[in-house]
Amino acid sequence: MSKALMAVVSAGAFAAVHAQDVSDKIEKVEVTATRTGAVDVQQVPAAITVLKPESLTKYGQGNLTDIANLVPAMSVQEQGPGVNNITMRGLVVRGIVPSEVQDASLVAVYIDEMPVTLKSSNPDLKVLDLERVEVLQGPQGTLFGAGAMAGTVRQITQKPEFNDFFGSVEAVGSRTSKFGGTNHNLRATVNVPVKDDVLALRLTGYTGNDSGYVRNEQTGGTTNAVSTNQARVAARLRATPDLLIDASIIASNIKGGINDAYSGLAPYTTTSLTPQTSNDNLQLYNLTLNYDAGVAQLVSSSSYLHRDTLYVNSGQYKATAFIFGGQSPLIGSSYVIGNALKDFAQEFRLQSKPGGPLKWTAGAFYTQGKRDLRQDQPTPGFDARFATAHNFPGYNSQQNDNAFTPDDYFSGTQNIKSREAAVFAEATYTVWDKLDLTAGLRLFRGTQDFDLKFTGLFGNLVNSTPAAPHSAQPEVSTSSETSKGANPRFAAAYRLDEDHTLYTSVGKGFRYGGNNQPVPFNFCGVNAPSTFSPDSLWNFEAGSKNTLFDRRVTFNASAYLIKWKDVQVFDKLPCTYYFTQNAGKIRSEGVELESFFKVSRQASVGLSATFNHAYATETVVTGIPAQNIPADARVPYAPKFAATATANYTIPLAGKEEIALSANYAHRGEAYTNFASSQGSYSRIPSSNTLNATAVYKTGPYEFGLFGTNLTNGAKISDVTTNTIAIQPGDNLYMIRPRTVGLRVKARF
Repeated sequence: MSKALMAVVSAGAFAAVHAQDVSDKIEKVEVTATRTGAVDVQQVPAAITVLKPESLTKYGQGNLTDIANLVPAMSVQEQGPGVNNITMRGLVVRGIVPSEVQDASLVAVYIDEMPVTLKSSNPDLKVLDLERVEVLQGPQGTLFGAGAMAGTVRQITQKPEFNDFFGSVEAVGSRTSKFGGTNHNLRATVNVPVKDDVLALRLTGYTGNDSGYVRNEQTGGTTNAVSTNQARVAARLRATPDLLIDASIIASNIKGGINDAYSGLAPYTTTSLTPQTSNDNLQLYNLTLNYDAGVAQLVSSSSYLHRDTLYVNSGQYKATAFIFGGQSPLIGSSYVIGNALKDFAQEFRLQSKPGGPLKWTAGAFYTQGKRDLRQDQPTPGFDARFATAHNFPGYNSQQNDNAFTPDDYFSGTQNIKSREAAVFAEATYTVWDKLDLTAGLRLFRGTQDFDLKFTGLFGNLVNSTPAAPHSAQPEVSTSSETSKGANPRFAAAYRLDEDHTLYTSVGKGFRYGGNNQPVPFNFCGVNAPSTFSPDSLWNFEAGSKNTLFDRRVTFNASAYLIKWKDVQVFDKLPCTYYFTQNAGKIRSEGVELESFFKVSRQASVGLSATFNHAYATETVVTGIPAQNIPADARVPYAPKFAATATANYTIPLAGKEEIALSANYAHRGEAYTNFASSQGSYSRIPSSNTLNATAVYKTGPYEFGLFGTNLTNGAKISDVTTNTIAIQPGDNLYMIRPRTVGLRVKARF
């Protein structure tokens, strides 16, 4: 685990000022990112964006993409529910590849003390009953580990309260434009005191259905509707005066589709002979103990994650082009990817108590996990057509090529066992009551064992050539990779006075190496390495945090320089195989600005923006001329400029009644899907402009809200997969939900 910080409190952080707060000052927001207790975010020498849940729920929102819209330094590509990729500060070299089990995440996602990160598949949980979201920008390797090389997203949940019975029920109904329809969801939370000052429960449930909005021209219906059912049970026990125990269980089932359309068809239109679906089942368990040991606080967090995902995409164009030379008729084929994941994580942490010039935390972290990926391409009628086309009477995929089933031209398993152990410590010492000096270090070691077997016509390629692709010998690979190292961090913060702080920091980020799937040389013409090594970076940052005009204005700024070396570059081959290798260096430079204004007791405005320039500092020679990265080439998937604006205005009415008006606007600049057009697979992801607005009437325990999201349809495309097949009607475009307008009713009791 890890939490190195960085400076900027996004507009969204304070845009959630409670409407009933009649103060003309900005409320203080405390964070626990330093792991030494709650601290005013304006006093933390690091770039942390804090979001209150109201800044999302009042628009009927709450997933990772919605969070990213309020954090300019954060971007999310999304292809379907739970199929996403998070980017921060331009640290990215590849997009979403659902079958790639070796692509380790660069941004860590946490729920309280629980790591739930999975590259390309971070869970979409709407039942978390959040207190706040903390987005830490930049390497967080000292406190959060290898998965936090670019940043960390912490979702902090509400904890049960001992002596009060209360709760809320919220219903939302809306309608989506274009090919969309009606959407509805219901959320309920109840806090139950079981025994005063000793035991309490907090129960939350969520159920919802969101309409599809991408039309399949084959059926005339939409393909990407989403059904979500989730529940969370949290318990808090005061076992002794010194021991506090928190336990929680989260269960989630999400059934949906894929949000892809084709650029060569009408807007929001796809074509698929087979259903495109996704299914995500998750159970997450956590037990956290907080023990007051007198001189320090002892924290133990034990987490267990069990997750099964199934991703079914259309493979009709690849099957027809690669196997049957693109000849009509188009053959229906499904690309099926299933993941079974089991992960256990344990952290022990000892941290200082408030008071005194020295603040510190030290701990140990251990995790072990298992991931079994199973993929195949069931293609009805394939065997008979292949037998005729290739003069192979009686051909059967299962009997002749060891596929999982008949009519299945590719079958594969990739099984991973991984384990990691780390120790870490970080301390801050205050000199002269003005200067904070921080030093931290994490020592770690991780091992991954990898087993792979590919069968079926397109899996048995070990002795094949493009001219003679058929071989009955499966691809088999067994390998292991071990990495170890150290992540240091140093920071200095000087308080000019209570309201103005200057800081600088330097920290290292690290990501483990891994194992490649075998690439058949005779078929692809490439000798691919069996493993790849870790990559790492150094982040240099300077910033300023300022509170002005008697806490009516905040203005924060930071600038950073990141040097990333031994970059894990993704090489996608024309033969459809791919591998990762360490090649080249990337430099990322950027500036982040944030300001928030409490104009009056009723009005507030927030503005935040980021500029990032991330590029290859030298020509990257991959061994494949068409894959070489030119010097100065801009990294893919990362916009250069992003900005967010928020506005809030409260109209007091009689008694405790009021009307709260809010709007937010988010701009993301354009990006591209590869470093350079010479590499191929190079498409433009257009810029987006998202406008949301809401009006909420509050009276006593009730809220009635009217909201609209993506009101101008200025956000259309989240991701693009470049077309490389002549018969396919253009690129795959992954569409963002168009204009949605709805009503929200909430009752508290």
